[in-house]
Amino acid sequence: MRAVTIRDAKARLNALVEAAERGEQVILMRGSKHVAAIVPLSEEDLELRPQMTDPQAERLWHRLEAERQEGSSVVLESAEKAVKYLQSGRPSKARRGTSSVRKKRP
Repeated sequence: MRAVTIRDAKARLNALVEAAERGEQVILMRGSKHVAAIVPLSEEDLELRPQMTDPQAERLWHRLEAERQEGSSVVLESAEKAVKYLQSGRPSKARRGTSSVRKKRP
């Protein structure tokens, strides 16, 4: 592990990234304060989760509010299922009985 100032890191970023690829950790410092690190990553270290776009989230909130006003709501068990539900464009009652959507009455 080595420590470098941010100024030095800017000048030698490619070399520092190559060092991380070889397994070395690089600590970035602002003055004498440690502020960040460049660390090696493997495929196992990365867990990329699907994210909703702003339009998908807005549609979800509108749909939830409409269902709340109707007296029912949709319970989505994961972000992936929420995205699929929003992409389906089907009304919530068309999805009744599937394992990815459960109806919940207050």
